[in-house]
Formats: sequence, C-alpha cells, structure tokens
Amino acid sequence: MDQPTNEPTKNRSNTGLLLLVVLLLISNVVMLWLLMSRGKEVEQKQQEVATLTSQKDDVTAMLESMLSSYDTLKTENEEIKTEMELQKQQIEELLDKVKRGNYDLAKAKKEAATLRDIMKGYIYTIDTLNQRNQLLTAEKQLLTQELGEVKGQKEALATEKEALQGKVAKGAVLHTTSISAGALFVRNNGKQVDTERANKAEMVKCCFTLGENKVTDAGDKTIYMRVISPDGRVLPTSDGGGRFKFNGVEGEYSAKRELNYQNQPVDACVFWTGGEELRTGQYIVEIYEAGSLVSKATFNLK
Repeated sequence: MDQPTNEPTKNRSNTGLLLLVVLLLISNVVMLWLLMSRGKEVEQKQQEVATLTSQKDDVTAMLESMLSSYDTLKTENEEIKTEMELQKQQIEELLDKVKRGNYDLAKAKKEAATLRDIMKGYIYTIDTLNQRNQLLTAEKQLLTQELGEVKGQKEALATEKEALQGKVAKGAVLHTTSISAGALFVRNNGKQVDTERANKAEMVKCCFTLGENKVTDAGDKTIYMRVISPDGRVLPTSDGGGRFKFNGVEGEYSAKRELNYQNQPVDACVFWTGGEELRTGQYIVEIYEAGSLVSKATFNLK
C-alpha cells in the first residue's frame, strides 16, 4: 500500500530538477548574449576612440606641417609678412585646442583645410614675387653691365678726346727753327757788342726764329725769357717782380715782350737789362709762350 504513495513524489522532484536545469540554461544563454553584446559595444567604442585618435593625429600633423612651412617662407614684403604672422597665430590657437581635446575634430579639420589653402596662396604669391625679383635682378645685372660698357666707352672716348686735346695742345706750342743767346756790353756810342767776359757783360740777348705753326691761334703772343745763372738763380727783372705760370707751376722770369704771330716764321729777340753784375760760368736761357717751353740755349762767361 505504501509504494503507490512514493511514486508521485519522485516524479515531482525530477520535474523540478529539470525545470531548474532549463532555467539555468536559459540564464546562461541570456548572460552569454549580454556578454557578447557588451563585447561588441566595447569593440565599437574602441574603434571610435581609435578613429578619433587617428583624426586628431592627422589634424595635428597637418597643423604642425603648416607651421613648419610658414617658417620656411621668406619674403621682403612687409604686408605679406604681417598677414602670415596672423595666419600662424590662428594655426597655433587651433593646434592648441585640438591637442587639449576640447574642440570638434570635424570642424577643426575643415578650418585646417581652409588655413592650408590660404598658405598655398602665400606660397604661390611669394614664389611669383621671387621669380619677378630674380628676373629684375637679372635685368639689373644686365643693365649694370650695359651701363659699365657704356661707361667704359665713355671713358675711352674721354681718354681719346683728352689725348687728342693733348696732341692739339702740343701741336699748338710754338717752336723755334733757330736760337742763340749771349751777353752784350754797350759802347759809349750806344753800339751793342757781344762779349764772353763776365766783368764786361751788361745785358743778355736771346734771338730766335719762330717756325710756321698752322694749329695755334694767330695774334699777339707774350714771350717770356728766363735766364738761369751758374748758381741756379733766375736773373730778375729790373723791378724784381716778374712772375708767370709755366709747366703747371709759378716762377720768375727775366724779361718778356709782345710779339704778333701770324702762323708764319718770324724773327725776334728778347733782352735782359737787369743791371746787376754777372758772374762767370754757364748760363741757361729758356723761352716760353702760353706756359710751355718753346726752346732754350746756353752761353758761357769767363
């Protein structure tokens, strides 16, 4: 009688155990699904973080590259320099915001692209200006060279002109075909007599013939005579104040006279009558006209 009573109880226990197993299985499946969903969510978040990090690095690299490029841009244009400094400040401010992570990366990327386009404009402008400067420099060098050549030609012409003027001036200098000089004394009857004795000499005479010269201007000429004594002193004029310019300097002359010259040979004499006693030795007589030496002669007194 007892066996029928225990059988239902055993069946209920088996059923409860089976239900618990089913519940555990369902719970495990749910947990597994939840874990898988969480894993996908974490993986997605990681991918998003990696994407944002990559974008941040790209924008940062772009901005830093632009700053480096600006440092290499060189120009003498003050206006462009000022504008580039302002652009660098904007890039530095944007770079600081991106690095701190408190700025929208998409917006930062757009702004960086705009700043890069502006920088490209400066690169083009500066390159164009540099090319123009190089062209202007080359033109300046060519012009300088041409001016140097013109200057050289001008200097050559000036030298040639100066040489020609020198030749003309040299050709205009009078010359003598004959010249002689000596001492004189005057007899009681007034006659002038040549002498070679110093104690008798009272005057110095120089006679010469001016040759033909078609280059010099015709007209009155002032002839200067310098008589240089054996001691190297110039015999002075009677008043002691005779000075003139010759060979680029100023010095004394002993006597002078005016002579009309018409480009044809003409004879002339110049006399020194200083009144001082002459000493023995060799005397040099020089004849000048227009500051140039015409001729010279010597004589001796005993």
